[in-house]
Amino acid sequence: MRILLISNAYPSKEKKFSGIFVKNQFEELKLLVDGEVEIFAMRREFTSGFKSIIKYLKFYFSFTPYIFKKFDVIHLHFLSPLILLPAFYKLLYPKTRVVLTLHGSDINMLKKGMELNLYNRLKTCIDFTIAVGKEVAKNAISKLNLNVDSILPVGVNNHVFYPNLKSKSIKQYDFIFVGSFLSVKGIDVLYSAIKKLPKSFSFCIVGRGEKYEKKLSLLKKEGYNLTLFVDLNQEELRGEYSKSYFLVAPSRSEGFSTVVVEAMYSGIPVLGSNIPQFKEQIDVGFNGYLFDVDNTDALVEILQRMKRLNSDAYNDLKNGALHSFKDISLSNVCLNLYQIYKRIIS
Repeated sequence: MRILLISNAYPSKEKKFSGIFVKNQFEELKLLVDGEVEIFAMRREFTSGFKSIIKYLKFYFSFTPYIFKKFDVIHLHFLSPLILLPAFYKLLYPKTRVVLTLHGSDINMLKKGMELNLYNRLKTCIDFTIAVGKEVAKNAISKLNLNVDSILPVGVNNHVFYPNLKSKSIKQYDFIFVGSFLSVKGIDVLYSAIKKLPKSFSFCIVGRGEKYEKKLSLLKKEGYNLTLFVDLNQEELRGEYSKSYFLVAPSRSEGFSTVVVEAMYSGIPVLGSNIPQFKEQIDVGFNGYLFDVDNTDALVEILQRMKRLNSDAYNDLKNGALHSFKDISLSNVCLNLYQIYKRIIS
C-alpha cells in the first residue's frame, strides 16, 4: 500500500504548532502501515495577500514529482485550497482513492460564491470524507452537500500529553490560554477579562500575534500576573499544563479543538465559550464549564468562580477531564485511518 498525505498546515520555525497533528499522524502511520507513507506538506509562514498567492503557486508546482508516482490512497488534510491537487491527480490515476479530512476552518468560514461552486465541482474526486467533529460534519452537509463517512478527531499524542503522576505538581497559574492571538480564538475577550480581574489572578498565555503580544506585555509591566510564551514545543506545553489549574478557551469558532483534548489528557479541566464545537467536548460540571461566547463579563464571572473552587470540587473536574476522550489517542485514530485505507482500496 502506498499512501500520500497532503496538507497546507505543517510545523515550521515560524509556526511550531501549525499542523502538528498532521505531522503526528504521518509519523504514526509510517510505523503502522504495511507499505510506504509519504507526505507533501506546506510549512506555515507569516504571509498575506500577493505573497500568499505566490507561495501557493510554488507549492502547486513542487507537486510535479508526485505526478509520476502511483499511490493507492491520497489523504488530503483541509479542503481549501489544496483539493485541486488530488482532483488533478485522479484524472491521471482514476483508481487512486481520495480521503478528505475536514478540520473546521476549511469549511466553517466557507460562504456562497465562486469558491463554493468550485468546491462543489471538485468534490467528485473524494471517495471518503472524515470530519473531526459533529459540527464540522453539519457544515459539510449544509454547505457542500458532502456525505460525511466518519467523524474522527485528529488524535492526541498520549506519549506527550499525560498527567504528572510521578510527583505532586506545583501549580503556578490559575489559567492557561493556548492559541494564536486571533479574533476567532477570542484573545480580545480574554485580554478585556484580565483587565477587569484583580492582579493576583495568574495567567500563562501561549501564542503569537504581534498586536496582542505587545498589549499583553504592557499588562505585565502594569503588574498583572502574566507569563507569556511565544513558542513552545509539545513537551514544553505539557509542562505548562501541569502548572495550571484550568485551560481557558474563549473561541468564537473551532473545528474539534485539539488543545482542549490535550489539556484534558494532561488532567486540566477546560473553561470554554458555549459554541457548538465546545459543547461536543465539555461536559458541564464533569470536565469543565461553558460561558457565553463573546462576553467578557461572563468570562470574568466564571474565572472568579473557578478561583474560589474548593479542592474536592476541583479534583472531581480533574478526574472528569482525565476520563474524557481516551478513545481518540493518536494510536487509536491512526489505526482507524489504516482500516479506512484498506477498506476503500478493497
